[in-house]
Amino acid sequence: MIKKLMMILGTLTLVTGLVYTPVMAQDTEEETTEEKVVTIPDMLSEVEYVTKVKPKKKASVYYFLRSHSNCGYCVIISGSNNAAYKEMKGKGAELIMLNCDPNTEKAKAWADKSELNFPIVTPETKNKVKVSAEGFRGYPHVVAVTADGTLLKHGGGANEVKELLSDWKSLVKESRKIEREKRKEAEAKKKAAKKKAKKKKAKPADAEASEEDTDLEL
Repeated sequence: MIKKLMMILGTLTLVTGLVYTPVMAQDTEEETTEEKVVTIPDMLSEVEYVTKVKPKKKASVYYFLRSHSNCGYCVIISGSNNAAYKEMKGKGAELIMLNCDPNTEKAKAWADKSELNFPIVTPETKNKVKVSAEGFRGYPHVVAVTADGTLLKHGGGANEVKELLSDWKSLVKESRKIEREKRKEAEAKKKAAKKKAKKKKAKPADAEASEEDTDLEL
């Protein structure tokens, strides 16, 4: 009789383990597979620069300009790019070139010759900066994004690049509006979660007991 009882208890233990183990494993997996948000400043910390000028770590708008020294239009707008950077620098916007020359040596030669005075990412590390679902198309091509990579605007060709760079003030305002909305949304979710937790904690003991009785009946 005792031997038979022990066999039954062993079977129950095995079944219980089979039922709860996958749930525990799932909980652990959910905790460890939470994705980390990679921001633009994170990406920029992983690249190398042709120029001594580095972008600000905190900005509302980041312009990324895809350019090449053999591109005639890229060379033509070099001066206006310098002027745009000088105007927006330290005021919430950053201009960064993703240089598409074959190597850093050629990129540096162009930067020195054209006296480019804004941040230029080396050709070897430019692919570490992943921005815009639209992607780049030819050069010159520019995309404007927020610090978390949200696309604001993009355009190709000398005229569109110059137009977008000159519009930096309105894009900074738009970006800051997006940031405020995201903060409000995050705060609302946080408050809702706290309210739910508080409501659950304040649940009457008799209601919990009633639920237990129902489970036992089932």
